[in-house]
Amino acid sequence: MRVLVTGAAAGPAIVLGAVIGAVLGVVAGAVAAGAVFLAVAVFLAVASMPLALRTIGGAPVRDGVLPALANQVEGLCATLGVSRPELRLLDDPVANACALAGRGGRAVLVVTSGLLELLGLIEMEGVVAHELVHVRRRDAAVSTVAIATAGAVAWATGRDGLVHLAVGRGREYGADLAAALAVRYPPGLRGALASMGDRSPGQGSPFSGRRWAATRWVWIDPMVGAPGRAPTGELDATAVRIDALAEL
Repeated sequence: MRVLVTGAAAGPAIVLGAVIGAVLGVVAGAVAAGAVFLAVAVFLAVASMPLALRTIGGAPVRDGVLPALANQVEGLCATLGVSRPELRLLDDPVANACALAGRGGRAVLVVTSGLLELLGLIEMEGVVAHELVHVRRRDAAVSTVAIATAGAVAWATGRDGLVHLAVGRGREYGADLAAALAVRYPPGLRGALASMGDRSPGQGSPFSGRRWAATRWVWIDPMVGAPGRAPTGELDATAVRIDALAEL
C-alpha cells in the first residue's frame, strides 16, 4: 500500500517540482515538490476509502437485516483473527463479493444480492473466508488505494491491467488456498466459484463499463461476463482457481 501511495504522490510532485524549479530555481522546485507529495499522500490516506466505496457501490446493511451472513462473518472473524467488517449490500444479480479497508482498521465487506440468492451456507462460508483473508493480509487496504489511484486510470482508459498490477497478481489464487484451510468444508469455496458467472452484467451494472475496469481485480470473481476465459499463466482467472481448489 505504501508503494501505491508513494507512486501516486511522486508523479505530480516531480512534474510540478520540475516546472517550478525551471522557473524559480532548484530550491523553490524542491519545496513545491515536497508540499505536493505530502498533500497527495494525505489526500489518499483520507479519501481512498470514500472514493473506493463510491466506485464499488452498495448500501450499508442495518443490524438484523442479514442475520445468517452476519453470523457467518462473526464466526469466521474469530477463526481468522480479524475485526468484524462493516457489511454492505450491492443490489445486482451478478454474484460477487469484495473487501476494502482503510484508516483505523476499518474494513468493509461488500456482497451482491445475486450472491446471496445463489449460494447456500456452505458456499457462502467459503466466499466470506476468502474476503476475510484479504482483510487479514492487508490486501483489502491495498485494494482501496488501488481503486483510488490505478482505478482512476482504468476508468479513463477502460484498461484494467494497471489495477491488477497494483493489487498484485496471484492474490485471488492465494486467498483461495488460505480460505479453504480456514473453513469446515473446503470444497464449499470451489462450489461457490463454479456457480458464479452464470449471469452476464446488465446495462448500467457495476460489472460492466468503466466501473468494472476500475474495480475488476478486487472482486472474488474477476471474470464476470467471460467465465470461460482463462489466459495462460493467469492465476487469478476463476477457472484456473476452480481447478486448483479441486486438488486440495
